[in-house]
Amino acid sequence: MKEIVNDANILIDLVELQLLPHFFALEFEFLTTDLVLDELFEEQYQSLLPYIDSDKLIVYEMTGNDLDEILLIKASNPALSEQDCSAFYQAKINAATLVTGDNILRRFAEVNKLEVHGHLWIFDCMVEARTITRIRACEKLTELCDIVNPKLGLPKSECAKRMKRWSNS
Repeated sequence: MKEIVNDANILIDLVELQLLPHFFALEFEFLTTDLVLDELFEEQYQSLLPYIDSDKLIVYEMTGNDLDEILLIKASNPALSEQDCSAFYQAKINAATLVTGDNILRRFAEVNKLEVHGHLWIFDCMVEARTITRIRACEKLTELCDIVNPKLGLPKSECAKRMKRWSNS
């Protein structure tokens, strides 16, 4: 089963969009780190707790050695937060896919030959796996871009392609 490591911004947006059941219904092994979870507000964390308790979302507890490695990564790219570095590190050591909406982290992962995807990939996966309808995907993508995270900066042309494809199917 494909492993994906989730960054905080992905989890936060999925909580706000109320898409967690659809996301966690995908056939992936979902991973994150304790540092990433520390970025969440209490109500966001509480929304994820059922998935953590059922081992659908595996949370890696950073050890002292892990933190040393994370600090080395951060030293090489100071624009990344420690949480971003922890997600990158876990994806790297697990040969997993990193899922993030952070462009700096995305570029860093790509330079380091790590498979990385973002919000649109998640929507594509949910539609393809039919954990969400195409119409609902259009509604939620619009909500993401206009209300939940308007500063996300998803490529308008890619969003438009999906909206057209999903609404015509």
